[in-house]
Amino acid sequence: MNFSKLILSFVLSATLFAQVSLAQIASTEALLGNSAPSSSKDKLFQMTSREDVAKKFEEMGVDPKIIEARIASMSDAEATEIAHKIDTLPAGADAGMSIIGAIVFIFIVLLVTDLLGVTKVFNFTKSIVN
Repeated sequence: MNFSKLILSFVLSATLFAQVSLAQIASTEALLGNSAPSSSKDKLFQMTSREDVAKKFEEMGVDPKIIEARIASMSDAEATEIAHKIDTLPAGADAGMSIIGAIVFIFIVLLVTDLLGVTKVFNFTKSIVN
């Protein structure tokens, strides 16, 4: 009886001192201390002021002042549309490599099915199942 009271008192004291914590997803901006842009134009200004983007524009012969002037002259709807496109476009997507990968995958699938005797697409294969 004394042992059960000891366990009960320990559990009750542990639960009394336990704090409730609320878990939330921490965004990168919150962790790094960067404030999120308040408007689409601010987002475009931040994106174009990045070092790699500015370098690419310089390689293309575009003056950064012209970029700033064009962003400033955009309407809110235009800036929102461009910011949305930037957020949704795939980064570094190369359709050529995707198509080549799909062709190689289909070739391998057809080759394996030919070897198993399920299909007869290629003349140079012999079925392992007679």
